[in-house]
Amino acid sequence: SGPSRGQDPYPGGEPRPDGEPGPNPGRGRRRWFSTPDWWTDQPEAPALTDWAQQRGWSISDGDAAEDAGLVELIESAPLRLDPYHRAREVIRGQVGSWRMTAFQITYERGRDQVRRYAVTAAPSLVPLPTLRLVPARFWSHKIGGMMALPSGDEAFDTRWTLLVTEDSPMARSLLAEPVRALLLASEDRDEIWYGAGHLAITRPDNHYPELLEWHSQVLSTLLAALSFSA
Repeated sequence: SGPSRGQDPYPGGEPRPDGEPGPNPGRGRRRWFSTPDWWTDQPEAPALTDWAQQRGWSISDGDAAEDAGLVELIESAPLRLDPYHRAREVIRGQVGSWRMTAFQITYERGRDQVRRYAVTAAPSLVPLPTLRLVPARFWSHKIGGMMALPSGDEAFDTRWTLLVTEDSPMARSLLAEPVRALLLASEDRDEIWYGAGHLAITRPDNHYPELLEWHSQVLSTLLAALSFSA
């Protein structure tokens, strides 16, 4: 049976057909994604694009020719996304030996525009199998046919999991001691993956300078481990 009179047939923030009013049409259109309390309570961070401009990094809105590859990178992400998620506020610059790209994954449909994930990525010097390096407490998407590679470090394996489509020395190099030590010192809030020729790291947050610095440190450590094993 259908919903009773006065009951919202689309509970829990589910999208309703375009143009169909909600039970309280005077309140305006509902957003499809609510903002977590921990996000709204955070102080406003400096805009990442302002930070990038001060340092001579390139900036784009996600529609530049150089941004075309980000579509494939987003499609490979270990996240539950749909075609309405796009790269926005894209910046590029050098961090040590590595070229970094940082951007927001933003949900855009109609008048709705919601920042959902902060992403930082860097080109991998060597090809890798499909992989995820994720906190063990996370529920990972798109892991069919993947296997877990233990590091042999019980403290690390309790908190982090490396999932791969095939075992290889290059994949195992991502479990090197410097990588384990760095991630064990973290808050276990980021997911790392390989896709579109890049190693990438993401967090459900707005991107801001301190987060970019952390992401860059993680990626630099991973890339150094790969270089040492190549």
